[in-house]
Amino acid sequence: MNKPGVGVELVGSAERLPFQVRVAQRSELEEVVRLRSQAYGRHLPEFGAKLSQPEAADYQLGCEVFVAISKLDGSLLGTLRTHANALQSLPLEGSIQLPDRFTGKRMIEATRLSVLGNANSSLVRNALFKAFFSYAREQNADWMLVTGRKPIDRMYEALLYRDVAEEGAFFPMKCTGNLPHRVMCMAVKEAEPIWREARHPLYDFAFVTRHPDIDVSGARDLGDVWERRPGAKLALFQPPVRSLARVAV
Repeated sequence: MNKPGVGVELVGSAERLPFQVRVAQRSELEEVVRLRSQAYGRHLPEFGAKLSQPEAADYQLGCEVFVAISKLDGSLLGTLRTHANALQSLPLEGSIQLPDRFTGKRMIEATRLSVLGNANSSLVRNALFKAFFSYAREQNADWMLVTGRKPIDRMYEALLYRDVAEEGAFFPMKCTGNLPHRVMCMAVKEAEPIWREARHPLYDFAFVTRHPDIDVSGARDLGDVWERRPGAKLALFQPPVRSLARVAV
């Protein structure tokens, strides 16, 4: 099993974390955007300043804001937002056209990953991504997608996400001020066997150990929404104008 983080307690096959991961309450969004702005602002000051207010997607059906909340003092340790293509295109589709194998598939994109820097930051990030996977599985999604600028893309590579097209290609993303990002994916049903075969060091954390403190039950069920739109593609963003071509960075 992976080495427990600070404050982790092993109880049989379950692992209690020093924080809870769940869907954010509306009253917590002010703290969420403050953490986003700080996290992005460390490397992208201008873009971080633009994230100082809640975004429309923080409230929309098809999107969920997940938070990691400290049990000790109730402070926000990390956050991640998901976008499902149940009602509208993914944010990344405003910048690139995905290959044909994604057409008509149920896809969920993770965005706005922000983690407070402390002794538990890696554990918080891993728990948020376990929540992302659990949510995608509960929603019967086909694909999980992420975008990462340098060097964040290496983190997704370590989690065994793979490029949607040419390996190592970067694309300017409108949703992040045209900063080049890699666009990466993982098939939900293939995640467990891929990690098992690779003997990934976080395999037990992700697929074996129970984490009662990671709870995605507060998310809205998209089953009926997805059933009403087989193969439909309702655009929220401008139609993609960029094909999958490498961008120099």
